[in-house]
Amino acid sequence: MTAPRRLRLLALTGLVLAIAATPMATPAVADEKPPVDAAAEAYADALKRARSIEASLVKAVAKVRMNSVAVRNLREVKPPGESEPRLMRVSGGSGVIIKYRGKIWMVTNVHVTAGHQALEVVTHDGVTREVEEHDTIPEYDISLLKFTKKPRKLKGVVVKGDYSERGLKEGTWIIATGNPFFLGEDGASVASLGVISGLDRYLGGRYQYVGAIQHDAKINPGNSGGPLWNLKGQLVGINGKMASTPVARGMGPTNTGASFSLPVHQVEAYIRRLVGKTDAAAGYLGLNLETAMDKKGKAMGARVKQVGRRSPMFRDKKRLHKGDIITSLSVKGRTTRIYTADDLREAISLLEAGQEISLKYKSGRKTKRWKGRLGDSGR
Repeated sequence: MTAPRRLRLLALTGLVLAIAATPMATPAVADEKPPVDAAAEAYADALKRARSIEASLVKAVAKVRMNSVAVRNLREVKPPGESEPRLMRVSGGSGVIIKYRGKIWMVTNVHVTAGHQALEVVTHDGVTREVEEHDTIPEYDISLLKFTKKPRKLKGVVVKGDYSERGLKEGTWIIATGNPFFLGEDGASVASLGVISGLDRYLGGRYQYVGAIQHDAKINPGNSGGPLWNLKGQLVGINGKMASTPVARGMGPTNTGASFSLPVHQVEAYIRRLVGKTDAAAGYLGLNLETAMDKKGKAMGARVKQVGRRSPMFRDKKRLHKGDIITSLSVKGRTTRIYTADDLREAISLLEAGQEISLKYKSGRKTKRWKGRLGDSGR
């Protein structure tokens, strides 16, 4: 091959390689879509999801408001400038209409109805209706109300323990409805949204909250006794307590973001006794307790700090003593393992006065049992 021919071949080969390495422009197509903007697409998807959630919330609030009521606590008061006293609202709160054994009732807190001379509720349709207090369990702040006249077009919500904290998790969204600062007295209950912040809380005092649900849906004075719902519109608790700020001059306490509700599985247990013809009476054990820990820091039972004088075991020679550790509770052949003081408090809260129980406990190195009947906390 001659030198000029070889040079021409090398030049041609280099040209082909250069063309192959050069990006080729794609011919324009008439119906081709413009390049996708990833950020715009993500925003559109997020907006779509947010609107879907919003629609679900709007639907849920509309549903649960139908069974939320404003409660008015009425007493005889002599208004300024008038000669005779008359029934007036002096306090109030919230409540929820329930259906139990084919009848319509209402549930609220005892501290909402305390000291009343008469009671009224305002239902979702704006109608004011007279009600009566059927029965209460004051220790656990539960009051059952009934209408003086058979209500029409009020269906009530089913109370099922399955919707309790046993089926809830921290982070679950919930809705609280009620009558904060009397803003729901026209029947249109005020709704607030939040999440479950904690479970199995214990709050002592005059009204005990055992195994309570903690959440951050805003509840304020007037919300007491009102319902707590999941996003399906199922009743999961009754609101009653809140961690509040100090009271400012001329102002009532306000919520700090920690609200507490009685879980519905407890409410269901109370209602079974409240609807009866005899007065409901909460079971009373009368022990001052603390959680006992093993050497590894693991909860191992409920340690007795003191046996109260009103305890049903106080005069029993076989009673428990300070330092004994309760490890299980048996009722009607069913045994509940006790790991913490709150475990025992919650188990007792579900039982009525006179219930026979058996406690298994450790006294030093010995394992013993105490059998007896619960007392009546009201006596």
